[in-house]
Amino acid sequence: MFNPLILASKELYLWLVHLTSKRTKKNNDKIVFLLSFPTASKPALQLLYENFPEKLVICYTKNSKELASYYERRGCSTYCIDEFPTLLKNIVPIVTGCKLVFCDNYFAFLAGITFSFSTKVVQLWHANGAIKSFGLAAEYAKKASEKDRKRYSEVYEKFTHYVVSSKKMADIFAKSYRQNINKLPFGYLSTDLFADQYWLSETRKQFKNYFPRDKKVVLYVPTYREYKTSLPLDFAKLQQHLGDEWQIMVKAHPHDEEFYSKIKNESQIITDFKGLDLVQILPSVDCLITDYSSVPFEYSLANPKGKIVFFCYDYDEYNKEVGVEENFESWAPGAIVTNEEALISEVQCSSKQNFTSFNQMWNEYVQGNARKQLLEWVRKVYDN
Repeated sequence: MFNPLILASKELYLWLVHLTSKRTKKNNDKIVFLLSFPTASKPALQLLYENFPEKLVICYTKNSKELASYYERRGCSTYCIDEFPTLLKNIVPIVTGCKLVFCDNYFAFLAGITFSFSTKVVQLWHANGAIKSFGLAAEYAKKASEKDRKRYSEVYEKFTHYVVSSKKMADIFAKSYRQNINKLPFGYLSTDLFADQYWLSETRKQFKNYFPRDKKVVLYVPTYREYKTSLPLDFAKLQQHLGDEWQIMVKAHPHDEEFYSKIKNESQIITDFKGLDLVQILPSVDCLITDYSSVPFEYSLANPKGKIVFFCYDYDEYNKEVGVEENFESWAPGAIVTNEEALISEVQCSSKQNFTSFNQMWNEYVQGNARKQLLEWVRKVYDN
């Protein structure tokens, strides 16, 4: 059942945003970055700050405050999207009149913004591929009210451009958002690092300094789950079966505080990565365990000689509640298992994996120069 009070509050929220946006008459030359995935958005923010420090404005969700504060100390204007008075007073007027907007996610308030014809709104998605369904293609969106789906569409209609790593991902955006996609085929910005041999070498050295044990590394990176679930693995049992040859590491999804609280005190695993981002960890991982996360699309570039095992213990439930992309079983570049015994067997299996066809499908535009291409495009926006 749909709660009429919640629906009414959403309508009021967007009405106030729309009213404030309509009253904004003054244009500005700002570049606004809507931030909710700090790790994924670091490369883009660094690029924009280095080249347009006086134009950059960062509007962030509370989980991204640390990264936003870093740039605030360096002179950038920053505002918290989750504070409604700040949204109306500061964010909506700046966003409405700005030249360029970057989004790393879905931001509901965009549905109420009235942009000028010349404003470019770029979806700089926090992943370069998709296993789980999202947008209007997600199962939870299909079950939402008609008004909710209309609001989703009103946000999607605001995007004018999409940075993508493949035609496959562009097609998924078109299907998920039911929009014609004006793609920027630059590739995912973080993947530039994986083409830099010096960076890869130094990153592996740094990882060794922090974790000097001479063991193979298995990293478990589960996706965020919209529904509650129990801890899917007995890490003590997993370590016992894998033996001293392996070191188990677990990286929680940045929005999944509940999962992190369950694993942070597990003695058999490493959850503290000494400030290293996921992109800095992946080149040193011998075996990646994941499920519906987007991590494989980066890992296949970060460590082409590595191995992926998809631990989909709740596949049927997840497919029912969220949805999984078509033909996942056929293009997944590793074994898909549903129980702990099969997982242990696959990790221990010495068979090689080949990521070539997977990368041709999902990373076809990746050339190691995504940052350069994006910078050139932004400069053209300002020249015209």
